[in-house]
Amino acid sequence: MKQKPEIPIHHLQERAVKNYEITTLEGFKRLAHWNQAHRDDNYLFIFQYGGSTKMMVDFQEIVLSGCVVYCILPGQVHYGIFSHQASAWVLAADAAWIKEKYRTVFTEFAIKNKPVSLNSSRCKLLRESFTLLSHMDQQISKNPNDQTLNAMLEVCICLFVAACRGDLDATVSVVLRPQLITRQFRGLLLLSFREMKSPREYAAALHISASYLNEVVKDTTGYPVSYWIQQEIVLEAKRMLFYTDHTVKEIAYRLGYLETPYFIRLFTKTTGISPLRFRNNSRK
Repeated sequence: MKQKPEIPIHHLQERAVKNYEITTLEGFKRLAHWNQAHRDDNYLFIFQYGGSTKMMVDFQEIVLSGCVVYCILPGQVHYGIFSHQASAWVLAADAAWIKEKYRTVFTEFAIKNKPVSLNSSRCKLLRESFTLLSHMDQQISKNPNDQTLNAMLEVCICLFVAACRGDLDATVSVVLRPQLITRQFRGLLLLSFREMKSPREYAAALHISASYLNEVVKDTTGYPVSYWIQQEIVLEAKRMLFYTDHTVKEIAYRLGYLETPYFIRLFTKTTGISPLRFRNNSRK
């Protein structure tokens, strides 16, 4: 039986000469491998201003309808299902370009994992800004260090952040320290879950005590630090179980577990089924 390969990773540097790529889409058909499951090594900012689109992102069906924004983080497995008269801008941006304060917003967005609808004025502003960035990209310069282009890119990302934050923090004008710590933890978790497995390691990286980190995260999210660590590990395990034919032992090793039985117990306790049963059930 033919083995499933690794989950494909699309690299921004292989298709763009700058630290970003902006594309206008009609029906999303111009996206390479649109209907094939893959990851990107960059942030993907989708601004749809008409029509409807359905996609799958980390085992969750996402429907974009009308004027909405949606963000896909580096590493999230996704693919398109269909689009109907969809018109959109898609901005791919190098992760190194995204400021830390913006990453926390996008991380929070990914936790909710649903599009944000825009009113007509915000929709118009984003559309004009993305259109201007595209025109500047085509006409002004192909220099990756062009300061004018970089400034316009910053404007577009800021507007996208504001659109996301308008839904996430509509009633909060000041970010409190517990919320900030929780966001920093979630951002660090996305990058480090393969190497860092204990709450103590994350607390040390954030320069706070493990007990305080656990207290803050539990008060903010309703769940302790260990819960979120396990959820991130299990999500990555599910990706590999479904999209590849790696053995459970290979998957455990790739996730940083030298003892396969321990990994199997963790997965089973978290999901209620064994890794192999998950693979068999999800592929039916």
